[in-house]
Amino acid sequence: MADQSDTTEALLTRVRAICHDFAGTEEKLSHGAPWFHVRGKGMLTFANDHHGDGRVAVWCWSTPDEQRRLVRMDPDVYFVPPYVGVKGWVGVRLERPTTDFEALAALVEEAWRAVAPKRLASAAPVAPPPPVYPTTDPEVVREARARLAEVCATLPGSVVEVATSQTTWRVGKRPFAYLLDNQHRDGIVSVCFRVAPDEAAALVQRAPRRYYRPPYIGARGWVAMHVDGARVPWTTLARRVVASYRSVAPASR
Repeated sequence: MADQSDTTEALLTRVRAICHDFAGTEEKLSHGAPWFHVRGKGMLTFANDHHGDGRVAVWCWSTPDEQRRLVRMDPDVYFVPPYVGVKGWVGVRLERPTTDFEALAALVEEAWRAVAPKRLASAAPVAPPPPVYPTTDPEVVREARARLAEVCATLPGSVVEVATSQTTWRVGKRPFAYLLDNQHRDGIVSVCFRVAPDEAAALVQRAPRRYYRPPYIGARGWVAMHVDGARVPWTTLARRVVASYRSVAPASR
């Protein structure tokens, strides 16, 4: 059986070939995800297990009418993506056996025609340079997950969920710790935990090479600690994770 990461990379390669079949298409990372655009106008982004949703998909420029038509026609493949769905973009699941890549290519062509300058209409596409994305050390990830699992096993009601780039520990339905592995292709292995908002700011200001505000959840009182450095303060991290657990656990625990 093929490794999941190999399957995902194969799907990205296929999407990349479709996008770069149209003149002027460029690729860069946006929030860690491959983003395809023409002169800065986005037409498609590749979304792998976005926030643990379990999908390998693309979010493609479209119109609201076309989005509704596709979602009604095949909701197992098409969906309304977060953030850009309100603008008419449509999500297309790639790992589904019923996914029609010829239909995807037609959708991408419509997106390209909507964003590309008219002067590119007759231009020939240019093969893109091979992208270079950061990677992380699997041994670092394994050690961090094992250490966190040992800490969280002592916390009543703690459960764990493992996704491609994120391991989540919850009590009830509330998360209290995340292990992030190269999420958004940022090349970082870190652990996120809850703290008071003013404390989060103080930690990042005092030790910016160790702590940082994670995307999206950083504004809601979360801070991340690097665990991919040479000297990780595991005792301090364990104490932080336990405090994060206590901040959300039911009072009876």
